[in-house]
Amino acid sequence: MRGLLCLPLLLLTVGCWQPRYFTPRENLNGTGPDGEPAALYQVRNDDAAQSKGEVRIWSGGAKARYIEADQEVVDLHVGFEIENTGAAPLELELDSLSLEELFVDGYLQAVQPPVTVSGSGQAAPGSTARVDVTFRPATTYPSEVDSFSVRFVMRDAAGNQVGQVTPFVPALQWRQVRTVNDPLYGAYGWGAYGWGGYYGAYGGWGGPAFYGRGFFGPRLCR
Repeated sequence: MRGLLCLPLLLLTVGCWQPRYFTPRENLNGTGPDGEPAALYQVRNDDAAQSKGEVRIWSGGAKARYIEADQEVVDLHVGFEIENTGAAPLELELDSLSLEELFVDGYLQAVQPPVTVSGSGQAAPGSTARVDVTFRPATTYPSEVDSFSVRFVMRDAAGNQVGQVTPFVPALQWRQVRTVNDPLYGAYGWGAYGWGGYYGAYGGWGGPAFYGRGFFGPRLCR
């Protein structure tokens, strides 16, 4: 009988260690190499009608793992793909990468640099470059990572630099969004996130319930 009573608690605890996946909150018009939803930004100068390329950013999710026998961490992956369709090099500045607006278990965290960066970020004309970045939020439960934003800077051959901040929210099934916002028709809105320089941004989001902590339910992992 005691085992039966402990079973729900055990299942709940296991759920807290399950990976948590995220999707960009804007510009959802691209996919990552493995089909993950990605934010896509066109690369162009203010006065250029033709795009020089595009940048796709996605997340492979937050996953728990052991780095030592008794030290558990959560690694949060963010990927970049820079496709150069122009005649001059493009570069993702690796020193510019940071994790911002990170909420863990409902609390805002300090800005964090990556713990690992894989890839050079330099895309020659006619080529594609990939960069994989790992951040490490201060938690041992992926389920406690609520949302975050990633800051990055792109540079062209002329030295022009433009920064972008891409927000991420937990990936949810469309039927879940419909159930919470409107059982019949769902809720779907569009919001413009414009910024100067290379990129014009226009993205969609799944309604106000994305932003409320109550949408994700109370924390039961502690």
